[in-house]
Amino acid sequence: MYNDQIIYGIHPVSELLKSRLTSVDHVYFEKGKKGKELFELMKFCRKERLSYNLIPEVRLSHLAGTNRHQGIVASCSVQEYGTVEQLYSIAESKPAPLFVLPASIEDPGNLGAIIRSCVAFGADALLLERKHTAPLTAAVAKSSAGMIEHMPIMKPKNLEAVIEHLVEKGFSVIGAEMTRGEHPRQCTFTGPLILVLGGEHRGIPPYLAKQCTGFVSIPMSAKAQSLNVSATTAVLLYEVAAQRVESQTK
Repeated sequence: MYNDQIIYGIHPVSELLKSRLTSVDHVYFEKGKKGKELFELMKFCRKERLSYNLIPEVRLSHLAGTNRHQGIVASCSVQEYGTVEQLYSIAESKPAPLFVLPASIEDPGNLGAIIRSCVAFGADALLLERKHTAPLTAAVAKSSAGMIEHMPIMKPKNLEAVIEHLVEKGFSVIGAEMTRGEHPRQCTFTGPLILVLGGEHRGIPPYLAKQCTGFVSIPMSAKAQSLNVSATTAVLLYEVAAQRVESQTK
């Protein structure tokens, strides 16, 4: 059973940010409420690139389940995020690591399905943006059919720098696009790889598209305009797995 964890109040949230920063998904501030402590916490969120926003008091009370929230509520992931050091350790311990980066995924069901496919097809870790991505809530965990327990998930403070470092270490960064890119069979997926998927509404953000070393496009019937992002992930991860099996048997 998975349950979303909500922390409210200035001092409890402050302690949470100090002691369990990697488990914090989102911070909500009461719109229009002022105070030095709230301002400092907001500055900290900006510094750490934590996802946060300002919402009306009535919504904040609904999230907290009480009006004694002192103008701040934080939501925690059902699973603590891994560190960049753990990601690099995985990268160094395997001959051809496979990392998946679903960018701007807003729907918890899609994110859960992506995690499930990652486990099914042998991905080594999942990379998430600090912002514009669904938090690891109970809904995500349930949609993953419990596979969230078997997938290291990282949410780096500086995702661009992490990708640059991995490219320097020999990783390819392949973005999935509908309108450009090679046929999956024309791509080489057998080496160290970061597979980048775009979200339901924004696609691959421009800053990540710039870091891609290549693009892949899934051919499909003219009757279908596109595939759901979780379906796209499953198709491409199957192709990655198939290529890797074929390369080992040669």
